[in-house]
Formats: sequence, structure tokens, C-alpha cells
Amino acid sequence: MTMAARAVAVVLGAATIVLATACTRVVDDARVVAAPDMGKAAATASDCTKVDAPMTSIPDHTDEEPVLKIPQPEGWERVTMMDSELIRFTMRNEALAKDGFAPTAVVTLESHPGMAEPREVFDAQQDALESAIGATNVSVSETTVCELPAETIDYTTPQIGMLPPHPASVLTAVMHTEDDTYAMTMTVQSADPDNAVFQRDAETILTGFQMLPPSDA
Repeated sequence: MTMAARAVAVVLGAATIVLATACTRVVDDARVVAAPDMGKAAATASDCTKVDAPMTSIPDHTDEEPVLKIPQPEGWERVTMMDSELIRFTMRNEALAKDGFAPTAVVTLESHPGMAEPREVFDAQQDALESAIGATNVSVSETTVCELPAETIDYTTPQIGMLPPHPASVLTAVMHTEDDTYAMTMTVQSADPDNAVFQRDAETILTGFQMLPPSDA
């Protein structure tokens, strides 16, 4: 299955239980180049942005994977029905639901052998959003996650089933370990994006997310 087809599958699958996520398998299309100083796993928790919310550890699948932690504000509950090799964590806030759709945060993680340049990973993410998902009003901001290269894309989703177009944000971060490139994406969105509590929580989740070196590093 191509990256575009996988992206669409993830979006449509998510829409059946929670708000759709535009998380994609971005590493497959990344050009592998020699970039040892970009996204190197060197940061510690002290290098991450602190937020006023409890941090929840996302279970890894192997000891070689990055350590991922997500802020979990009050009212956001873990959902496991979408867990897979790609989708590592989903949470939603039923108290903030509108028209039957609750705000969600969905985290994916994928790896690729060798060193993939972060810029190529970010470009693949944006291309998947626009070409495969049909995102519009795309706005890109460079950022960091625990000193790792990262990018936030704000966009408008297309109509998905009964869910009308709405704003969403996806955070992508890249980490290089000794042998692999890891790409994490986290999509946060709501059918009621103007809700002040959602806006506060979304900012906390996106700002405080942590991606740290593997626990055995």
C-alpha cells in the first residue's frame, strides 16, 4: 500500500470512532541522506518544554524506540481500539464533544533504516496532508520537541462522513538513533475548535509532548 493510501486509511478509520486524524506514514517517502547532526538523540527531559498537566508514558514496542510522553489534561481519557504498529496512542475528551464528535489527540510512530533528513520527512507529511487527505488552508511553523527538529502544520480537514471540515494541527518530530530515523506525528483536533477549554488543552498537549532517546541508550 502506498503512503497516500495508508494516510487515507488512517483518517477514515479514525473517523468511525473519534475525530479523524491526518497522521501518516511519513518516513517511507523520506530521502535517506547523511545528516548525523540533525535529529540526533541527545536530549534529556530537562530540555523539554514543561507544561501544567500530568505526563503519560506511551508504551514502546521495542527497546530501540524513542521514549514518548504526552501531557494528559483533565478530562482526556485513553482510547485503545485504534492501537497498532502505526498508531501508538489516542485520547479524547467526551466532555468537550460537539455534534457527537469528541476532541482527540492521536500519536503515531514509524521508523526507517539509516539517516533520513528531517526536511524530507516534514515535506512528505505536508504532501500527504494535501495530496492524500485534501487538507486546505495549510500553515507550517518550525519548532522543536526536546531539542529535536520538529514542525507544526495547521490546516483544515475536508468533509469526512458526517464530520464537517474543521481546523486541525499535526506536530511532527524526527529523531536519529544509531541505526534508524524515527518520525513521530501527533494530530490534535476538535469539531468545536473555538471552545476555550479545548484551545487551552490543545496548546498544552502540543507544547509539552516529549520525544526522548531510547531507554537503553
